[in-house]
Amino acid sequence: MLIIKPIQTKELQAEFCAKCGIEFHEKALAYAAHVDGVFTGICQFTLNDEFGLIENLVSPEGIDDFEALFIMGRQTMNFIDLCGVHQAQMLPNAASERMILALGFKKEQDGVYRIDMTGFFEGGSCQSKH
Repeated sequence: MLIIKPIQTKELQAEFCAKCGIEFHEKALAYAAHVDGVFTGICQFTLNDEFGLIENLVSPEGIDDFEALFIMGRQTMNFIDLCGVHQAQMLPNAASERMILALGFKKEQDGVYRIDMTGFFEGGSCQSKH
């Protein structure tokens, strides 16, 4: 079973970052994904008045669970949106390009991936339009 939860301590966040070979960002919020009790990935992100920035959405070496990371990415996006911030960004090295595009981000001229989440989680994007 997939479980995604906020990481409660900076020590645990640093440990998960090390397992994934990424830099620990002390000021970042973070989620961890576990599948059947096995650590599967981390998402570090920051938030300001203008946008949320997903800094990392990655798994430890040897683990390839696209679905778990995708769900964690969408959960992060939803959290950002629920905070009243409807813009999100990802840098090109935050995740695989396949993941970034699957989440709905579009690459802009400056190389940053962006998405406007206004109404994104209100059901309209998942309902068929006849």
